[in-house]
Amino acid sequence: MVVFVKPASRNTLSGKFGIVFRYTRANIYSYHALIGALELNADLKDIPIFIPRPQEFFMEIERLLTVKGFSKLLVGFSINTFQMAEYRELFRKLKMVNYRQQMVLVAGGPHPSARPQELLELGADFVVIGEGEKTFPEIVRALVNRHDVSKLKGIAFLNAGHKLVITPKNDLISLDDYPPFAPEHGLFSALEIMRGCRYHCTYCQVPTLIGRPIRFRSPETIIKWGKFLLKQRENWDFRFITPNAFGYGAKRASEPNYRLIEDLLAGLQALQAKKRRRIFFGTFPSEVRPESVTDETLRLTREYCDNDNLTVGAQSGSPRILKAIRRGHTVEAVETAVDLANSYGFQMNVDFIIGFPEETAEDQELTIALCKRLLRKNCKIHMHYLIPLPGTIYERQKARAIEPDILKLLRKWSNEGIIFGSWQHQYEKVQKEF
Repeated sequence: MVVFVKPASRNTLSGKFGIVFRYTRANIYSYHALIGALELNADLKDIPIFIPRPQEFFMEIERLLTVKGFSKLLVGFSINTFQMAEYRELFRKLKMVNYRQQMVLVAGGPHPSARPQELLELGADFVVIGEGEKTFPEIVRALVNRHDVSKLKGIAFLNAGHKLVITPKNDLISLDDYPPFAPEHGLFSALEIMRGCRYHCTYCQVPTLIGRPIRFRSPETIIKWGKFLLKQRENWDFRFITPNAFGYGAKRASEPNYRLIEDLLAGLQALQAKKRRRIFFGTFPSEVRPESVTDETLRLTREYCDNDNLTVGAQSGSPRILKAIRRGHTVEAVETAVDLANSYGFQMNVDFIIGFPEETAEDQELTIALCKRLLRKNCKIHMHYLIPLPGTIYERQKARAIEPDILKLLRKWSNEGIIFGSWQHQYEKVQKEF
């Protein structure tokens, strides 16, 4: 069991208060950001935080309430849509435990933000809508001081008449004002350098979850956290969370901000030269848009970074589908970006999604044809199957089945290691549950 406890315990008017997170690998960035936000608040810093392994989740809650003397626990969940089958069962079990009244269940993340009523009816007491760095500490503070949580912004709850109430949105945060992880708890992860997206791709939850205004963490702040990381670890790989690494600091993807990109990368490269630190830019867990792949972005990446590959979002090989899903680029732009990246020695990982409701057999064939052309250019294909996510226009639509011949080919390619990704698991789950 992994447990992080601050030096002192916070006592409420009614007893000892603690926080438990249901911590899973799929959601670590969210939890690290929330715990980091709590660390900024002097009046909340001494509240103990517990992170049991998922299989020990119920056991740890019971231990805290019955053995360790806690009278109230805030239990936090960050949930994406693909996890909902698991969480429906988890909330069913939470309803049945005899210590349910000693817990306040708070859910956040992409799925609860899009479907707050579903989570509340499953048993959550409150749902955080959108980003949580500002809202979550406010909920904790209200609970500690026995104030009315329902007066806060950025939440949803069911009133006494079991009607859904969604309060006004909370203010969007400035990334520079918050740590990218939880330094005091030793929880480190990739650095989020950009939040939001100007595009409105039809399959994406970003506009629902955090809105379209783009915010950037400044190079100076990123370098400050880079210095901190290298004081904690002898070795560190810098990786970044951003929807478009080459769009860092830019007003539009087609016009990269070369000065800010270089300020960021050169500043990190200069840190602690005697220590082993590597920089990975434009690859997992982020990617780049094809129109942002230019000679200069590639030159800067080659000069300052350690990755020999880049991840680019193509999504479809059909011009008609690219227009329908509002991608904002062409098939030709994808191939041009690949050719240019290859000339700088980068191998390209190209993301595709198959199964858009608008797709025809011809559209799927065009995607496969583009995959074949890219494979001849030494690309790796990362295949996905469309998940009709809540908060997108596909929420109530049926994903298009994969044509039998194409399905057979994709399975063959997967078995031979020609393509990678979780598309088969996604296909089976979506066909069964969505």
